[in-house]
Amino acid sequence: MGIGSIGSAPSFWQQDQSYWQQAQENDNTTTATDSVINAISSAETNLGKGLAGIANSSALKRVNSQITALVQQALGSSSSSSSSGSTSASSSSSSSATNKSTASPATGTGTVVLTPSAPLATLGILPGGAITVGAGPNTTTYTSTGTDTVADLLNAINVDLPTNANVTASLSAKGQLVITSRDDKTSIFIGGSGTDAAAIGFGAGNNTFLPKTASSSSTASAAASSSSSSTSSSSTSSSASSSSTSSAKSTKSYTTVASEIRSSAASVLSDSGAGGTLVDMLA
Repeated sequence: MGIGSIGSAPSFWQQDQSYWQQAQENDNTTTATDSVINAISSAETNLGKGLAGIANSSALKRVNSQITALVQQALGSSSSSSSSGSTSASSSSSSSATNKSTASPATGTGTVVLTPSAPLATLGILPGGAITVGAGPNTTTYTSTGTDTVADLLNAINVDLPTNANVTASLSAKGQLVITSRDDKTSIFIGGSGTDAAAIGFGAGNNTFLPKTASSSSTASAAASSSSSSTSSSSTSSSASSSSTSSAKSTKSYTTVASEIRSSAASVLSDSGAGGTLVDMLA
């Protein structure tokens, strides 16, 4: 072996070192690129969830406002019918009738037995899961932290702020969640992300509650024994019966329309691409 050959040996070592140094730099570049891609993907996912949440919140407020208007319209129609019946009865000299009506606030009762100390996670409400309570145009949305309990949910719903739903929350003697409107004119809607609302007893078919109106009439007393008095009393009874039937039909009508409105809102959100599991809150 010549001296020249021995002298050239270090160059192979240098080439080897250069190769591994370049390989390490390539690995670092790949790792950095993957990190950026993951960050962008996470941001896009969060953006999609945020847009879906905003779209659902807007639709929920719109639907609740329309339901409130329908309820108030139906109540006004029922009141007008009662007034017309009273005027007709008082115009007769042979009989008198007294009509009284009382309203009770909308109340929703869950179907699941709960305890204040029960963790929401054990009910299936995972971190980030949301429960929404709507009353009229206002809503209260509670997002689970993963370590909270049923008591934390109750406290959040009971916070009385101008922008929150005007309701109260408590547990019944049986442990069921009871949500009641603070007035006797506002309807209540309870929803949540995914199946979170169903986890506390407010699934489909048990998530919309309207205020109730009960009416009672005193028995008309005859002031005279003439046959014309009997005829007048009979006519008044027929009028009251007709008014009651009309009111029942009106109530059925606006309830059906309200259900169709909620279904339409869910369809619009789904078609717009802003749907997802959050659309279930309008189901």
